[in-house]
Amino acid sequence: MKNDIVLSVVLYSYLDYAIFDVMLNGVGIGGANSHGTNGMITGIRVPSGAQALTWRDAGSGKTFSIRNTITLTEDQIPADARYLAVNIYPDNTAEFVFDESIPDPTPRGKIVDERRRHGK
Repeated sequence: MKNDIVLSVVLYSYLDYAIFDVMLNGVGIGGANSHGTNGMITGIRVPSGAQALTWRDAGSGKTFSIRNTITLTEDQIPADARYLAVNIYPDNTAEFVFDESIPDPTPRGKIVDERRRHGK
């Protein structure tokens, strides 16, 4: 990866509340309903190195940041990557998934979905 890559970004939120002003490195990538997605934003420049991801709770307006550290290096991004899925989880951590087509929900996201269906 040179200094950055331009991708289409899909947001997957596994939170129990609606979010807005989701910002990846200071660039808006949308918002999401309670536990959902809100389309795709194209042409987002994603720099190499440490990533900053924040969002706001639509109910309280409170701003949150990811608790984990995501640092992108060239070897993490497939050469044919055109899409980035940003996955936000209930513990305020996030996961990035790169793909040549729109990425599916992550295995961890599927577990969160399944637990919700069973009231856990």
